[in-house]
Amino acid sequence: MQASPLGRPGPSRPGRSPLARAADWCFVLQTWLMVACLIVMVVLLFGNVALRYLFNSGINVSDEVSRLAFVWMIFLGAVIALREHQHIGVTMMVERFGPGARRVSHIACQLMILWVLWLMTEGGWVQTVIGMDTVLPVTGMPLAVFNAAGLYAAVAMGILTLIDLVRVIAGGPLPAESSPEDPAV
Repeated sequence: MQASPLGRPGPSRPGRSPLARAADWCFVLQTWLMVACLIVMVVLLFGNVALRYLFNSGINVSDEVSRLAFVWMIFLGAVIALREHQHIGVTMMVERFGPGARRVSHIACQLMILWVLWLMTEGGWVQTVIGMDTVLPVTGMPLAVFNAAGLYAAVAMGILTLIDLVRVIAGGPLPAESSPEDPAV
């Protein structure tokens, strides 16, 4: 595996701690799970459309399973985007700050993010527990499999945010800009 687009070493790069390599492999696994979700969605939806038009039949579970794959793909992508600092951020004001004010601003933002992720985790847990008793009409899967995606994303993003917060409070560098400004804009 090569370096990521941001120059982070991939899972096979030597000189990284075992924990860092394990985290890299987890994110590679998440990327492949996203690919699998996309393949499932395309195959089921295309197959269902083709069967409906050609044979006047269809795949009964295609809608529910495709929706499940879509939900999981979105939440897995959100976790990966957070790790790579690819979420949209408005930095017009922060760019004018000095280094100390940038650090304080970053810490305040990370604390607010942790609070929102706590709310998301709490709500995701409640909804997952409620969904255990509700089954989907066609597949018979518990509704909790949908809600678990949000719960997973909230917990994973909370861990990543907490790690970043501790690193910055301990004096580490602020995360680098995810991409240079586009001169064409």
